[in-house]
Amino acid sequence: MTAPNLAIAGAGMAGAYLYRLLRRAGYRAHLYDRPISTRCGLSPCAWGTTAEFVSLVAATGLDPEKYVLQRHDCIVIDDLCLTAELITFDKPRLIGDLLEGAEVLNAPLTADRYDRVIDASGVSRALLPPVACDLVLDCCQYQVESLTPLDNRVRLGGIGYAWCFPLSAHRYHIGCGSLLADPRRILAELRWLRDVGTDADGTVRCGCTGRIRLTGPHASLPFVTDVCREGVWGVGEAIGCVAPLAGDGIVPGMRSVQLLLEHWDSPERYTAAILKEFRWMKGERGVVERLQRGEGVGLRDARVLRKNSQRMGMRVGLGAALHLLRHAR
Repeated sequence: MTAPNLAIAGAGMAGAYLYRLLRRAGYRAHLYDRPISTRCGLSPCAWGTTAEFVSLVAATGLDPEKYVLQRHDCIVIDDLCLTAELITFDKPRLIGDLLEGAEVLNAPLTADRYDRVIDASGVSRALLPPVACDLVLDCCQYQVESLTPLDNRVRLGGIGYAWCFPLSAHRYHIGCGSLLADPRRILAELRWLRDVGTDADGTVRCGCTGRIRLTGPHASLPFVTDVCREGVWGVGEAIGCVAPLAGDGIVPGMRSVQLLLEHWDSPERYTAAILKEFRWMKGERGVVERLQRGEGVGLRDARVLRKNSQRMGMRVGLGAALHLLRHAR
């Protein structure tokens, strides 16, 4: 692997993970990102992921337990309580440790100054060609404190969902994403934030809005272009590595970085590896499109949800999967 002059566009989860792994392999890279004014320094922040997170963080030489806030063995989705293997983690702290105090440049990135540039810019896909059939939803997220315990829960609707994830004994992450409606209006109707904000023992600490790409890798080609000598290579959300149904991009984004390093010298092998690793996302994208068109969902769609939910340690029967998809619509 030889690339003496590298740049990474994006210092979020995928960009920071790549930066750390490159440093451990003996390589240096310039980091670029846009200024972010949110309290946590991220937008959107995202605090939840799946159990594979632990082994992926361990590969950087950091102790993953340092960042795990809570482990959850179940989650309530609408009226169903399902077993699950989910984690909430301290994403700002993890990104800070991955970057090790590296300078993040806010200036425009000029790709032809570098031998290779990695586009880890997330939904903006700043340096790769636009996606023809992009699928992006709006989201809003809030960190709240409440002395009154709140449930670990998800409410489906609007081809999306609202969530409340515990971060500690009194701290929670509440948010919503939707393809069809204003997520802030959905949360207002649920009254989750209002209940916290009006309690004497609760308060909303911070909040932000953002967008999440649910396009999937198969509809996000190309992953590599020849803008500079060794090209611009995409990772993470920039190339669609976010689960279209669940919206989880943490583990897929980190895994895409590993695949990039494994196939550093071959754009063709890297592209093939991404498409193979995330071929399950193609099926999820199809389900989302059918929901978006207002079509009925059937057993084929339920099978996709049931199979893919196993990645989160969830055991969902066909009947329950069909029930959840109908609620999502």
